[in-house]
Amino acid sequence: MAREDADTLFAMAVAKLEAPSASALTEAIADLERAAAAGSGAAMAKLAGLLAAGVTGPADWDRSVVLLARAAQAGCDQALRELQLLARSAEGASPETLQGRVDIHALIAPKPAVTVCAAPRIRVVAGLFTPHECSWIIERARDRLQRAAVYAASENAGQIVDVRNNSEASFRPWDLDVATTFLRARLANAIRAPMHIFEHASVLHYAVDQQFAPHFDFLDPAVAGQAADLAQRGQRVATALVYLNDAYDGGETDFPTLGWKFRGRPGDLLVFDNVDHAGSIDRRTLHAGAPPTTGEKWLLSQWIRDRPQG
Repeated sequence: MAREDADTLFAMAVAKLEAPSASALTEAIADLERAAAAGSGAAMAKLAGLLAAGVTGPADWDRSVVLLARAAQAGCDQALRELQLLARSAEGASPETLQGRVDIHALIAPKPAVTVCAAPRIRVVAGLFTPHECSWIIERARDRLQRAAVYAASENAGQIVDVRNNSEASFRPWDLDVATTFLRARLANAIRAPMHIFEHASVLHYAVDQQFAPHFDFLDPAVAGQAADLAQRGQRVATALVYLNDAYDGGETDFPTLGWKFRGRPGDLLVFDNVDHAGSIDRRTLHAGAPPTTGEKWLLSQWIRDRPQG
């Protein structure tokens, strides 16, 4: 197969992954495998991400790193940069050398959490991600940003409203790369929650004067659309936020009922329970994303449910 044909197959696969049905996902994976066999490094890198996230079958992190190194060897610049990030190594080393330096156990190892509030439980983990890892997530999200939505009151769907005017980029399992999967695993280990109860990850972006007004993250059984989601997918029991940059003023995460605000440094994790010890919704968790007064704010947002998300 000619290289241009491999590039065409890769482009077709990416298009099928935009809004995939089960059949489209299967077709996309087949296209990626054919493109990779023809030498497409971009297809190899995409397959590595799917393998790490468990989209193509049981997750195999060791094999995903091997495949990522093959993608870098095939000339995929993004794969090479991702491999450098995973190896925590500067430029100059070969893909084979970088592959040998990747220590998955170290990459997903947690850091200790400090409880800053007992009820509702709020914890902070300092420096969970490195500055380079924060930059990686920001750059992965930058071209994917869309106007953020909130829950519609009457149905299990999102709607655009003035109380939230920031942007977000959602990462479904088939959007993830190897590095982002490992970072989510580190987050999961830090808060002692398995990744299979995680919702899709989102990266939030706030420009000057953009905000998310005071709101709750739990699903309220008294609201019809949220009750339907609650019955189907379980309660959103916790919220995790990783602060990705600090080039802004203002922009705190504000808990008005508690009289407490938090602004993390790059890589810091804030995690708070949305329910009490009995599992009931906790209205003390009312919180807001305050607007930056200068600069721009980036966060990784991860909601955690009380049951597997499939």
